[in-house]
Amino acid sequence: MRSLLRHQALRLCASLGVTALVLAGCESSGPQTPVSPVGSICPAGGRTTGGGAITPAPGVKGGTRYIFRCDNPKVDYTKATRALADLAATVPGLGSMGLKSTPDAVAVLIVEDDPGVPWGTRLLAAERKMYLAFAKDKTMGDWFILVADVVVHASADPIAPTAYRWTRQEVEEYASCGIPATGRNDCSNTFYQAAHGLNTIILAPQGGAPHGA
Repeated sequence: MRSLLRHQALRLCASLGVTALVLAGCESSGPQTPVSPVGSICPAGGRTTGGGAITPAPGVKGGTRYIFRCDNPKVDYTKATRALADLAATVPGLGSMGLKSTPDAVAVLIVEDDPGVPWGTRLLAAERKMYLAFAKDKTMGDWFILVADVVVHASADPIAPTAYRWTRQEVEEYASCGIPATGRNDCSNTFYQAAHGLNTIILAPQGGAPHGA
């Protein structure tokens, strides 16, 4: 598969090489490279429904792992994922790549690397674009999966790469409530609170093994 998604992944590797998570993704899960998925540890009666995806996982055999599904479902790149990854890539100071997901989901990895703006500025801008586009187009699927990280300069990185999952209804409600152009508001707090628990996975810091359900 020769697509813009492949070129994005390669460009992301070159420009954001300090992020081990992205490096793993570029080396292990590009569209022309066979993926060796690793099932995540699942609680009793673990999730076998809903949107799932494969994400880079430094320190794990094969360099990838499933997230949000315990049954290792069939995954692939979707048209909607490509569209949203391309949309996120229009934000300066941010790299994006699509992730393989179940057919009912979109899955995008974004990494901010722009020391010239306050931490998280580029992430929020890209997220807003993607949420609004997803909310307007029901053909994009029923689940939104996001893996996000920020390359922090001149200080310790306070937050590890994190994966989130929302239902279509939650994204639509956020768009209807009001996604702020900058910063956060009450609508944002409600939206991110909805992803707490089983719909948030803290991925490993550089070089470590992933943890979380």
